[in-house]
Formats: sequence, C-alpha cells, structure tokens
Amino acid sequence: DYNLESISNYNSNARHKLLAEVCMAAKYEGNSINTHYTPHEQANPDTKSQLCTVL
Repeated sequence: DYNLESISNYNSNARHKLLAEVCMAAKYEGNSINTHYTPHEQANPDTKSQLCTVL
C-alpha cells in the first residue's frame, strides 16, 4: 500500500495498477452487497438506510 501522492503521473504501470486495485475493490464490495444485504434487510425491516448500513 502507498499514498496516491507518491504515484508518478508519468508511470503508466502505476496507473494501470491503481485501476486494477479499484476494480478489484469494487468487485469485492459488490459481492458483500450480494451476501449481506438480504439477511440484514430481513433482520432489520424498519431500517430506512438498508444498503448504506450493509456497506
């Protein structure tokens, strides 16, 4: 892991690596919605912010 400030603007490998990491994070976040949303919704039917709570 590293700070975004340390990524060189001229290094295409760093940009591609960052894009890959963002895509992987999105994939895992989407999976967590699939696996956690329905049980949370059923256990807390009156909660208005269902999706935000799951995330």
